[in-house]
Parts: sequence; C-alpha cells; structure tokens
Amino acid sequence: MIRILHVLGGMNQGGTENFLMNLYRNIDREKIQFDFLVNRKGFFDEEIEKMGGRIYYIPALQKVGQIVYTKKLDDFFKQHKEYKIVHSHLNKVSGLILERAQKANIPTRIAHSHNSQSGRNLVVNIYKNYLGKKILKNATHLFACSDLAAEYLFKERSKEAIIIKNGIETEKFAYSEEKRKKIRDELKIKEKSTIIGNVARFSEQKNHTFLIDIFYEYQKKNPNSYLVLVGKGALEEKIKNKVKKLDIESKVKFLGIRTDTDYLYSAFDYFVFPSLFEGLGIVLIEAQVSGLKCFTSDMVVPKDAKITDNLKFIPLCKDSKYWAECIYDLNVAKIQRENQTENVKRAGYDVNDVLHKLELFYNDCYENVT
Repeated sequence: MIRILHVLGGMNQGGTENFLMNLYRNIDREKIQFDFLVNRKGFFDEEIEKMGGRIYYIPALQKVGQIVYTKKLDDFFKQHKEYKIVHSHLNKVSGLILERAQKANIPTRIAHSHNSQSGRNLVVNIYKNYLGKKILKNATHLFACSDLAAEYLFKERSKEAIIIKNGIETEKFAYSEEKRKKIRDELKIKEKSTIIGNVARFSEQKNHTFLIDIFYEYQKKNPNSYLVLVGKGALEEKIKNKVKKLDIESKVKFLGIRTDTDYLYSAFDYFVFPSLFEGLGIVLIEAQVSGLKCFTSDMVVPKDAKITDNLKFIPLCKDSKYWAECIYDLNVAKIQRENQTENVKRAGYDVNDVLHKLELFYNDCYENVT
C-alpha cells in the first residue's frame, strides 16, 4: 500500500479540504491511503480515521516560530521514514515543508498551489515570500488548481505545473426539487421567496463585508429575499454585528458548517461569491452543476471557474449597488434550472477523472523509488 502524507493547516471544511476529502472518499484505499500532518484538530478528523487515515499534529508555524517548527518537522520525518511522497498544500509555507522533506531524503515532494494571491498583512507576506522561494529548490513536482494559481506560486516555472482540477462528485450536486423543498421547509422560506447563497469560511479573503452590502442593496429592490451564509470563521461575529447594525437580521441566516451543501445549492436561487482572490473557487463549480446563476469577482477568480453560461464575472471595483442590479436584472419569471452535470464532466471536474490522473501519478512515483 502507498501512503501519501498531505500537509496542511487542518482538515476543516474549506475548498482544499473538501477537494482532498472528495478524492479520499473515492480512492481505492486498499492501494493508496492518505495521511495528514496538520497543526489543529478539524471537522473531518473522525471520518479520516474511520477510513484508515492517520492524522499527526504539530504546532502551527506562526505560534512557535520557524526554529521550533523546523525541529518538529525534522523530528517527524525521522520518526516516519515510511513516507516516500509528501504532498504539501500550504502555498508559500510549502517551501519550508519540502526543504525539510528533502533533508530527510523523501524522494517525491509536491507543492500544490490552491490560491492566486496572499492576504494583506505586509510583514506576513514578506516572510511568506522568503519561504516561497524555497519551493522551486526543493519540490520535485509542481501542482496547481488553475493557471492563475500556478503563476502565483511558481512564477517563471508556472508552465511546468501539472493542473489538477478540483474534482467533485458531479451527480451529487445535480439540481433536485426534493432537496430544494426540504431545505426551504427547514429554513421556513417559501418557494416564492428569493434566496441568495454563499458557502465560504468567514475570512478576509471571502469578502463577506461586501457581500452583506450587496444583499442590503438587493433586498431594497426585492423585499421578499433572504441571504443564506454557510460556513464558520474568525470574522463571523464581525459580520453578524454588521447585519444587526443594518437591521436585516430577519433576512440573513447563518447556518454554520453543513455537510449537505448539495441540498443547499438546490434551495438557492443565486450564488454570490465576491472573493478578493481565489485559486479556483470549488464552490463555484458545485453551484454551477446545480444550475445556479452565479456571480463572482472578475480578474481575481480564474476564468477556469466558468463552466457554464450561468456564471457571470463582475469587477470588484464596481460598488454594491451595481452588483445588486446585476442580480436583480435576472429576477424575471422563475428561471428554469437545468442539470449541468455533463458540462462539468466535459470540463474535467468530475472526481473520478481527477482520481485516475492522480492514482497514475502516485503509482509512477512510488514505483520509481522502490
């Protein structure tokens, strides 16, 4: 059996984490097993262990500093010589992970880019740029979820990156009247009401503050409307306070972490995703399968995310009123929802196609070093 060590912050719900779980649930676990090196407990930990995966915890780099973190990595690789493949998903911090993996003589070292920009903290970015420069010296393979993500992390060597599309279980996300009714009954929202949805962790990157502004303008035009927010995160209380200040608490529903996003997409009428940056935005792919009309940020969300004509890019420089107008302009008689599974499969986002590509890669790497 091949055991792959995936390195990331934690296995909570998020784009990268959901992508890995989609792979893990569908991979032949008699032949390939996923293990995880993380710095915090996560939502998926119990499921991972039930499927035979191992989870190892070390303190976060930002909590203990580089000297202690490096020692923890070195100690881990000394104790776990069974790993021949390390697959790091920590963007620029992958440089440090793979440097220590190379020191430990691990033959296959993968840097996987899932984003197209960094946050806005200047000091943190300077340090991460320093770590990022270690990637090309220490990685044996470069992966990215899109061309934009490859250009961000790998610069002049971006063309060498293997594009691994964020595969999803396409059939699962097909539109369903039954799912739509179930969720709307749960939320006590009538069929005639309009639901704008968003699935994302509450972080600066996901731009919830602007999303609230958009909805505030939209509900002025369409009072019979609701905003449904799925996810958790550090900025959740800040967003709740803004909703309260705008006096729209009765119109905005915070659902927390959900495992039934396929049901939620069917219940939504529109999907609005005004991120400040994205490597791809896997939720946009899922939403399009469901036939949802999607609105997302131009220039900073890769064009690869557009699988169907249902996705519209809007510049972030446009104000909330403009975004609200764009959504409202589609508020014509009920739009017929169409199953988009075949379009998404043809675009290469079906998890089985992605798995086949990765299984061949992992097997080739393992055979070359054993």
